[in-house]
Amino acid sequence: MRGPIDYIVVGFVGNKFDGSILKELSTAVEAGTISVLDLAIVVKDSAGGVTKVEAAALGDEVVGVLAALNIEGDGLIGEDDVEEIADVLDPECSAGLLIIEHLWAKPLKQAIINANGVLLAEGRIHPEAATELN
Repeated sequence: MRGPIDYIVVGFVGNKFDGSILKELSTAVEAGTISVLDLAIVVKDSAGGVTKVEAAALGDEVVGVLAALNIEGDGLIGEDDVEEIADVLDPECSAGLLIIEHLWAKPLKQAIINANGVLLAEGRIHPEAATELN
């Protein structure tokens, strides 16, 4: 049984992805809050050319952190996903695409199943929009 699965795309202006956010990602994985199912870095150059960056090209420190994440890498991120990200990226920008499973929700999901509960709807309200709830 899997927990909820989300994708997150984070843009970086100036192609300056340095892997520094991976520390917090690693903390969430180590805590058992999430698991990383797949991850990709997409870079758009000044001419509009797009590259999916291989982990080895990110340097030894980043490669080490990525290895510790135990990314399943089931090929969930395909070329069509890379092209979709490329369409919204400005030249000289990059993006990280992350697919995560919410492990914290698995016991809740099992409890719902055990209680004969059925999911009727789901969604997400981003913190920036939460002020509209008041």
